[in-house]
Amino acid sequence: MDGLIVILLMVVFLPLALIMWNRQRVKGKVLCVIVRKDKSVVMKLCELKSDFVIYLDRAYELYPDFVRVAKFPMGWPAMLQELVPCTLYDEEDAVPLDWVNIDNRLSRAMELKAALDENWLRKLVQEATAGAGFAFNWRKALPILLIGIGIIGVIAIFLMKG
Repeated sequence: MDGLIVILLMVVFLPLALIMWNRQRVKGKVLCVIVRKDKSVVMKLCELKSDFVIYLDRAYELYPDFVRVAKFPMGWPAMLQELVPCTLYDEEDAVPLDWVNIDNRLSRAMELKAALDENWLRKLVQEATAGAGFAFNWRKALPILLIGIGIIGVIAIFLMKG
C-alpha cells in the first residue's frame, strides 16, 4: 500500500506541483535573451513593469513586434514547460533587437530624445554651420534684407507712376 502512495505522488502530484510552481514563477515576467559585450548570451526571466522589462537595475523597452513566444524552462519535458514572451536585447541598448534582421535596429533612445526636443532643428543647423565654418547672423542679414525690399518697393512705385 505504501508503494502505491509513493507511485501516485511521483506520477500525479509531483508533475502537478511542478506545473503550478512554474506558472507562478513566470507570471508577469518576460524571458530576456541578452547579448553581452563579450559575445556571450544570458537568458533570464525579467520582471515586466508597464512597457519596460527590468534587468539588473536597468529598464529595457518592450516592443510587441519583437516579442516571440518560447517554452520555459528549456530542457524540461514539454508537459511541464510554460509559454512565455521572449525578447532579444543588446546589453548596452534599451531597444530590443529584431529577431530576423539584427542589423536593422530601431532608433536608439538618444536619437529619439533628440528628435523629440523642440529645438532640435535649430541645434542641428547651428552644429552644421559651425562644422562648416559658416555662421549665419540674422542681426546683420535682417537690415540688409529690409533695405533690399525697400529699394525694390521704391522702384516699383516709380514704375507705376511713370
